[in-house]
Amino acid sequence: MGRIISFITMIVVGFLVILFSITNRQSVALDLWPLPLFADVPIYAVVIATAVIAFIAGGIVAWYSGGRARRRARVESRRAHNLEKDLSTLNERIDDLEKKRREKS
Repeated sequence: MGRIISFITMIVVGFLVILFSITNRQSVALDLWPLPLFADVPIYAVVIATAVIAFIAGGIVAWYSGGRARRRARVESRRAHNLEKDLSTLNERIDDLEKKRREKS
């Protein structure tokens, strides 16, 4: 259900971005301070570039904030793998001991 809502939201946002780009073709003077660069660019390019930069910055922040959870998941995965190996070893030892017990009987 969440994927459907996300997909629909992305379609609406994409439509709004396209609509915004079509209706805002005026040029603005972009001053790249502190560099001595000036550029005349369409206003929609500035808005879309800002949105892309904000999206990437948000992704970086989310990735860094999830670092502790990823580290914990790695540790727990290793622990589960080691416990599964120990369980397998113990099951083999139990099977060997049961075979020896049957042979003695």
